[in-house]
Amino acid sequence: MRRLLAAAMISLLALSALGGTALAHSGLGAASPAPGSRVGGEITEIQLRYNRTVEDVDGSVTDPDGNVLESTWVQDGNLRVTVTLAEPLLTPGEYAVRHISTDVEDADRVEAAFLFTYDPTAPAPQLQIIPDDDGFPWIWVVIGVGVVIIDLLIWRLYRAMKRARQNQPST
Repeated sequence: MRRLLAAAMISLLALSALGGTALAHSGLGAASPAPGSRVGGEITEIQLRYNRTVEDVDGSVTDPDGNVLESTWVQDGNLRVTVTLAEPLLTPGEYAVRHISTDVEDADRVEAAFLFTYDPTAPAPQLQIIPDDDGFPWIWVVIGVGVVIIDLLIWRLYRAMKRARQNQPST
């Protein structure tokens, strides 16, 4: 019984460690143009603000026709990156910004992308805060429910084994 309890506890600790790791990557905290936005005016740069310290930031900007635009990526702080376009945006439509960075805390390479729409008649872009993609930490709810279920199963197994021992005829 003790081995069973020890195995259950080790499994739960492993699940908890994996759950924390899954939530530990850097991502965008703000951008201009923002993901999903419709922007206009003369756009010659894209601003990225990460939510954790990153390094080795690189990426690409793709126009609506699938052409990669000439751009320069400059990290001007631990969290700030400015993407300067060689020419202002001209073609209306959806643009893709792909960005790759190294998370300083865990040294993982993180790749992500977002889309925005260029419409010359729309307002100029503003730096917008990006809501946390993780939202409600469902991983912890799932782990909590799993812990309760495992505890109930262990308790029922313990009770069944205890009854079985009590019901055994003495020899």
